[in-house]
Amino acid sequence: MKWAESFEPYADGQKAGVGGLCDEALEKRLRNYKRQVAKRYRVVEPEQVERLLGAGPYFISTKLDGELWFLVKREGEVALCAYNGRVLRNTALVREAEARLAGTGDIVIAGELTAATSDGGRARVYHTGTALGDGALESTLSFHAFDLVDDHGDETLLSDYAERLSRLRDLVGDGKRVRLVQTEEGETADVVRLYREWVVSDRFEGLVVRSDRGLTYKIKSTLTIDAVIIAYGERVTGDVHQVREMSVALVRDDGTYQLLGAVGNGFSEQDRAAWHGRLSKLEVPSRFRLANREGTLSKFVRPEIVVEIRCSDLLASDSWDAPIRRMSLRLDAQKGWEPVMETPTAVMIHPIFLRERTDKKVDAENLGMTQITSYVPLGVEGEKARQDLAPAEIVRRGVFAKDTKGIVAVRKYTIIDTHKGEDRNYPPFVVYFTDYSPGRKTPLDTSLRSAASLESATRAVEAWVLENVKRGWTEVEASRLGDPIGAAPEAAPAKAPAKKAPAKNASPRKKKDAGSEPAAS
Repeated sequence: MKWAESFEPYADGQKAGVGGLCDEALEKRLRNYKRQVAKRYRVVEPEQVERLLGAGPYFISTKLDGELWFLVKREGEVALCAYNGRVLRNTALVREAEARLAGTGDIVIAGELTAATSDGGRARVYHTGTALGDGALESTLSFHAFDLVDDHGDETLLSDYAERLSRLRDLVGDGKRVRLVQTEEGETADVVRLYREWVVSDRFEGLVVRSDRGLTYKIKSTLTIDAVIIAYGERVTGDVHQVREMSVALVRDDGTYQLLGAVGNGFSEQDRAAWHGRLSKLEVPSRFRLANREGTLSKFVRPEIVVEIRCSDLLASDSWDAPIRRMSLRLDAQKGWEPVMETPTAVMIHPIFLRERTDKKVDAENLGMTQITSYVPLGVEGEKARQDLAPAEIVRRGVFAKDTKGIVAVRKYTIIDTHKGEDRNYPPFVVYFTDYSPGRKTPLDTSLRSAASLESATRAVEAWVLENVKRGWTEVEASRLGDPIGAAPEAAPAKAPAKKAPAKNASPRKKKDAGSEPAAS
């Protein structure tokens, strides 16, 4: 089987990067598993186990802090594949897996890829990312199977988990680096007992508890995050002004503020009024607009107050497995908050306000991104909110006017080179059209188009001129900076057709006023 278009050396085997997997049907199957199964786990706090879990039996497994990967056998060949298209083949780990799957047909097994630490401590997800980037650390990787996705081409997820677990024991058993995740069968009381033994001792991140009723629970302690308040949503009831929610941010290493999300729970009615009194005194202007749950715009404040927030989990990708991105901001002493760019981050699940942290400073050491990167890998590792982006430049501009009985209408275009063509957050070129006609019900119409090249932008302008600059319009301004269009001809108004003599006894045609001109597209 052809696993990927191109590989790079990895340890004694090969590695393909994100999107490298050639089999589109297989990649779709892996993505669907993550979206439909792995993301539907119900998070339960340890204190809620006895109240929320009914009668068993349950299959209780250790929750490992690694990455979701799949052990795949196709046409007699074995590889490790991730849902985002990464592939490992011919490594020592894969060869062990191949030996264990000898004699089986096509198969897909879901599991956790983890990396052992040098000090023997608990493995974290970032250890896995480091080992995948450094072939010298391949020997630290191990694959822990926990679910059977396909067996001999047949989907198995609709079968009882007990059957899938038994099949996994037969396939991978308790190998050295390829093995079944530690699993025991028991009742609710066993869940509580094993949580104390496996998790409280800091051996594992949590528990995964499955039942044959199709329910899967993730038992883990909530985590806390320290963040700074940068905005708030207001709720007004009569004469009472309260804080509906707080928007908080983390501090990146480059000094920008990463918008993390909003927290609206954990306040009493008196708290909400008191917080409004404090935050309303810290308001500053902002060029970035942020809607709140009341359907109005949030009010931005100076980043001075640090708060502690508890959440049940963090998510770094959406339901389609696309990295979650939120705006990074910077604070200008005179202009207030300004957007920088959208950067990868994680969102909080079930956030609750705990308390103010007066002992914390507003800096990257106290409120840094490591608070989330230590739990989940972000979409683009180590990406920063860059502030050194090249400024955009107007490369061509044209203005046309039409005077109708003293009423002047204006139509103009502007071609802008963003100078950010290599950044996927920006189009290479932007064409901006303006149509102003005082006689219309809505005097000003604008439209914006993006273009992949200067030639494409020029064609858009030429088409716009032919459609909108006709008889009666005069070009009053045409500028080029450094003649960027090269040999492209100057877009000019179409010539008005020669006037015909009116027929005898014909009534004169009434002129259209400026308001009857069509709007620019």
